[in-house]
Amino acid sequence: MDAAVAILMIGMGLAIAGIWTRDILVGDRVDLSEGLFRARDAKSGTLFWPHWLAEYSTAALLTVSGIGLLADVSWATLLAGIALGALFYTSTNSLGWAFAERERFSYAGPMIAGIIVSLVGAGHLLLR
Repeated sequence: MDAAVAILMIGMGLAIAGIWTRDILVGDRVDLSEGLFRARDAKSGTLFWPHWLAEYSTAALLTVSGIGLLADVSWATLLAGIALGALFYTSTNSLGWAFAERERFSYAGPMIAGIIVSLVGAGHLLLR
C-alpha cells in the first residue's frame, strides 16, 4: 500500500506542477507584462507569486516525499504527512475557485482527486 500511496502522491505533484506551468505559459488569465514576480490575475489584479509558491511547494513536497516512501527512507513518512496536508488544503481551497467560474469547472475533477488522495494517503500513514 505504501507504493500505491507514493505513486499517487508523485502523480499529484507532477499534475499540480504541470497544470500551473501550462496555465502560466498559455493561459489568458495570467498577465505577465510586468514580469514573473509581478504577474497578476488578468481579471482581479491579484498577484500570483504567493499562490504559485504554495502550489509549487506542495507539488515538490508530494514528489520528493513520494519518492522517499518508495525508497523507504526514514524522513519520508513525516514529509509525506506534511505534503498530504498541503494537498488537502490547496485542493479544497482551489475547489471554490473551480466551482465559481464556469470556464474553470473542468479543474474540479483534479481537485476532488487531490482531496481523495490526501485523505486516503493520510489515513494510510496514520494506520501503518
